[in-house]
Amino acid sequence: MSLNRKQPQRFLARAGVTAALTAAGMVGFAAPSPAVPHDPGFPFSPTLTRLVPTSCSAIIDAVTVRQEKAGTFGVRVNVTQTGENCSDWKVAVRFKNLDTGYADGQQHRVVNGVVQDTVDGVIVGFGTAPGVGRVEARIVALDSNNREMEQISGTATFTLN
Repeated sequence: MSLNRKQPQRFLARAGVTAALTAAGMVGFAAPSPAVPHDPGFPFSPTLTRLVPTSCSAIIDAVTVRQEKAGTFGVRVNVTQTGENCSDWKVAVRFKNLDTGYADGQQHRVVNGVVQDTVDGVIVGFGTAPGVGRVEARIVALDSNNREMEQISGTATFTLN
């Protein structure tokens, strides 16, 4: 079978468009978002983690949740855990206020893929109160000794009023 002149041109054009769209999408992941977490469901990038030494892994999807008090945010965390003999572990929300430099966070235990001690499934409290300003937050998976596990942390950058 032989290719005529039009087929390679079509292929190259499609490959170029695909490469351009992929590059544009990757730039979008790297840039901070101007969205305010008071907008419903501002998403974090997904967190991917491996629960060592077990044969478990987890995908953690998180979105911000509007809070009544200024300078605070809540985080709804959805854990999809797979594998066998999964032990308990922890999920943490860590933040830094880029305007003031204040940094803190809080953590919760995860049992069978369910985040414990949350308010209606939302992580709230002192560890989610960076104050008014630009905030950089990330989701972190921790073992039972509070050490970070193997992971790609989900992140979000937003402004709190």
